[in-house]
Amino acid sequence: MGGLSKKAFQLAAIAGEDEAKPHFALDAGNLLFKQGGLVPGREGQGKLTATAIVKAYNAMGYDAVAVGGLDLQAGVPFLQSLAKEAKFAWLSANLVSQSTKKAIMRPGVTLQARGIKVWVVGLTGAAILPANEDAMILPWDQVLPGLLDKEAKTHDLVVLLSSLPAPDNQRIAETYRNIHLVIQAGVAANVISAQPINNTVLASAGPQGKQLGVLEIDWQPSKRWASQARENLASTREALAQVQFQLSAIRQDPDPETALRNRPEQLNAYHLLQKRETALVADVERLSKEVAEEDRGRDRPSTYRNRFVAMEATLPDQPQVLSLITRLKEEVNAMGQQQGVASPPAPGRQIYLGSAGCGSCHQSQHAAWQATPHASAYQALAKDRQQFNPECLPCHVTGIAMDQGKEALSLPEDRRGVGCESCHGPVRDHRERRQGKDMIRKPSPEMCLTCHVPPHDLDFEYGAAIKKVGH
Repeated sequence: MGGLSKKAFQLAAIAGEDEAKPHFALDAGNLLFKQGGLVPGREGQGKLTATAIVKAYNAMGYDAVAVGGLDLQAGVPFLQSLAKEAKFAWLSANLVSQSTKKAIMRPGVTLQARGIKVWVVGLTGAAILPANEDAMILPWDQVLPGLLDKEAKTHDLVVLLSSLPAPDNQRIAETYRNIHLVIQAGVAANVISAQPINNTVLASAGPQGKQLGVLEIDWQPSKRWASQARENLASTREALAQVQFQLSAIRQDPDPETALRNRPEQLNAYHLLQKRETALVADVERLSKEVAEEDRGRDRPSTYRNRFVAMEATLPDQPQVLSLITRLKEEVNAMGQQQGVASPPAPGRQIYLGSAGCGSCHQSQHAAWQATPHASAYQALAKDRQQFNPECLPCHVTGIAMDQGKEALSLPEDRRGVGCESCHGPVRDHRERRQGKDMIRKPSPEMCLTCHVPPHDLDFEYGAAIKKVGH
């Protein structure tokens, strides 16, 4: 299942007033489905998860979400049906009807905070759309200029939610000074700090809901961000102090030039420090004037503070969202159970025989395996009522690849659990040939890391774990 917490950004403290701070919860898209498309045979579970995500966003009070390319994997009609259930605005200015070129979703929405009109517009990144659907994605430079000409004049703050590639977002920031903030769908595993470009702040949060980005804004009538002058002034003053400290040791002599004339290297260093001091003094004067100008009257610049909040597993669950997750897991499990009944085991020669087939020759090893968590891996799923979840099953049964979750629904009893063959290979050919060299003696770290990865296993360490299973 996809998670119910995705790339999110909150705009907080708009206008910077002391009373209760307003905030907007925004998402740049790609929240409904994972990379790689809906898995064949598991489309139903994918749609159930997408529906639950929208309900969770309703519960969490989101204001606007951009349509990402991945959000279109189940088709435009399905997305439109979800939009009807959403209490937030689904936005895309460049997802249009192929026949009429009119926007399929709302291009943008106006939000209000402390008398400030905020226009939020969405752009959709690349997507694979079904050939029979009347939909297409236009290049951003075909739709954005006309919208900005109209909306930027009547709004105080313009925010773009974008699932476009990072280079495109940077070009937009460089081109349009009247887009004040670009929030982009997570572009890397590592969280990226907000980046000022011209009069635009480019911000993003990490993928899969591991970080909540919070941008606190003090927005001013000037409609422009503070330049880097204030920050540069502080660093320049610090550099000047360091240079003057170095010069102070040399200037203890009343006539440094005469004192150093027989030491050319030290004299040259002294001259370089003098030039550096002169340049830094000039920079301090210039930057001080810039800061003073910024602080005057209505020309006072806007400022922001960007921070990230880690979504740790130890944080308490929001009760309504937790209820949605519980219900979703039950529905996914029930759907998987129905699919399992309708899908009899595949006919033909089976090369996986189950761990009982190993125990006839390897009694002591089989007995040791039975005492490990691997042997009861399927029961652990059943205890959590997820034994029919095709996404979970491959890591809890024997002889099923990660993309074969549906096949795992109809496995015989003796392959329910992480058996000997999961780590050492299928046993039928081994038994028929009676050759040990064809088996895997010791599973590699890469084999273990197929399943033992976050968020399912947060502290897996191969050396310690391999000892627990008898290697």
